[in-house]
Amino acid sequence: MVAIETAGPAPEHLMPDTTEPTGNGRVAELALPPAPSEPEPGPVQGGGVLAPEDAGCDCAPVAGDATSRAALEAAGGATAKFTDNGGPVLQVIQVQLVYWGAAWAAASPPPNPTAAAITAAVGTMVRGPMLTGLDEYRGIGRGFLRGATTIATSNPPAGFTDTQVWNFVNGAITAGTLPAPDVDNQTLYMVVMPPGINPAGGNFVGEHTFGTRPGGQRVPFAWITNNGNLASITRIISHEIVEACTDPEGSAFLGVPGTCNQTGWCEIGDICSSTAVRDGVTVQTFWSDNAGACVAPDWPGYAYPYAGVQFTGTLAANETRRWFTFNWREWHRVAWWMLPTTIEPGAAQVRWDVALERASGNRVTYWLTVTNLTAAPLAFEGRDTVLGRSA
Repeated sequence: MVAIETAGPAPEHLMPDTTEPTGNGRVAELALPPAPSEPEPGPVQGGGVLAPEDAGCDCAPVAGDATSRAALEAAGGATAKFTDNGGPVLQVIQVQLVYWGAAWAAASPPPNPTAAAITAAVGTMVRGPMLTGLDEYRGIGRGFLRGATTIATSNPPAGFTDTQVWNFVNGAITAGTLPAPDVDNQTLYMVVMPPGINPAGGNFVGEHTFGTRPGGQRVPFAWITNNGNLASITRIISHEIVEACTDPEGSAFLGVPGTCNQTGWCEIGDICSSTAVRDGVTVQTFWSDNAGACVAPDWPGYAYPYAGVQFTGTLAANETRRWFTFNWREWHRVAWWMLPTTIEPGAAQVRWDVALERASGNRVTYWLTVTNLTAAPLAFEGRDTVLGRSA
């Protein structure tokens, strides 16, 4: 489990670094197929005495994607899996959108789609179900939108390079125009280009990589092009977010030999091309080793609320003890109460406190401290109610 980190000192504002960024996690331009329809899953019950919840997500393969485990095996690609090389991942990604160029501030005509429309879609995306499917990749979970900034005082050049994008981001961080990386270095700076501005070579519509600030801090960033279509933009952003989470520096989850037919980093979005709509936002599928297919995770079809007895306990007279129960999804809202099974009318019998540990991006542990308020032994049930999903 991953311990919660305490906040450290804020990074210094330093001069821009012109070091060449490293990596090329890219997504090629692809047609947008219609979103597939998927059956709603049935209710799934978790629980058990101090046992994990049911693992995984609603990660059924997406219909219409040519890449599946069966297809890969039939094509001789049975080794097309991803392996953890131990590099850093983004457990709880913080997306900082950056709209670069005067076109984003134009009043007439306004950009289409607007920065506000893109920002709203990305906010929905990162707190929605898509990132819950990254649990199998070292417990990565949902993220959040850290902010959105329009910088209209300069324009990206036609035929831009990774180095130019990094120098722009790094300079804006140094100047205080963009927030500095968070203390856990989970921030992804996502630069959205104005329509018609493409990279050198023009063969790619998005890329994630990292730059190095003076002092050696590696900072994830990405850029995407803009064809004026919101669904296309969010599809590219979802691809880059998923891959930045699982492989921000080209050293974490990468395909074994034979998985990809491209140069550069072979990542979990690179062998999938279908799309789906999740919470009203178009996203691209990614590879799930657990499912052996390309998936677009959706919310499981639980029937809320549901309740159970998670454990039973006993306390001596006036005793205080602590229990823990682990592997709960961070996106579940859970209420706890301790119900005495020893009958002793006339006064309060038990008191409890609930503390929470963020064990990974997608999982939490509850620590339950229970106190017997009586002068006699006490037995009780530790009961839980899953009220629903958190926002």
